[in-house]
Amino acid sequence: MGLEVNPMFRRAAAACVAALAAVGPAAAQDKPFSLTAGGAIVGPLSDSADRFSTGFGFTAGATWHFNGQFGLTADYVWSALGAKDDWNGLVASRPVDVTPRIQFGTVGIKFQAPPGPVRLYVVAGAGLYHRSVRLATAGSGDITVCDPWWFVCTPGPVPVGSVNRTNSSTDPGINVGVGLTAGMFFAEVRYHYMWGPSYSTPAGSQTATGKFFPLTVGLVF
Repeated sequence: MGLEVNPMFRRAAAACVAALAAVGPAAAQDKPFSLTAGGAIVGPLSDSADRFSTGFGFTAGATWHFNGQFGLTADYVWSALGAKDDWNGLVASRPVDVTPRIQFGTVGIKFQAPPGPVRLYVVAGAGLYHRSVRLATAGSGDITVCDPWWFVCTPGPVPVGSVNRTNSSTDPGINVGVGLTAGMFFAEVRYHYMWGPSYSTPAGSQTATGKFFPLTVGLVF
């Protein structure tokens, strides 16, 4: 036997849900500030995608609302990344374990659709991006390593101990994205481009620019 629900209860529940959906976004806009917190899935693109795979992390942010549609937003994302095991003797003369990380803080302008149960928005800005890559290889002897996206390119064989370290770079970048809010929930995708250091490699000078495409989801307070 199925569970029957009183029709009056169903109508009341539906009315409450509709009221919350309508009042929730409006109430959020009555506040000059809003906060966000959630999870991040960070997908590398282009040259970064040749070395690293999708990673997972967290995000937190705040928005100062100029009015109902414009705001100044700031956010922070931290994520571990996966590493592709394709060193294949071209990047390094022996196998290397790679542990990449990325974190960044951005500031931008957000433009939202008029208040409603679901609101689309666009955001664009600039930020500071910190990428790090920990390298580790077993044994002793010498090794040759050259990959700008690992932030290392040795001119010749060097002792293994000099490679077992964390290399990093902190660089400026820009970003643009779209998202939506529904009540207390948000979801957003954003394209990030960051400049990076240049290295002299056997293939010529290469610049370790970064391109990433995070999906962030979470709550708005």
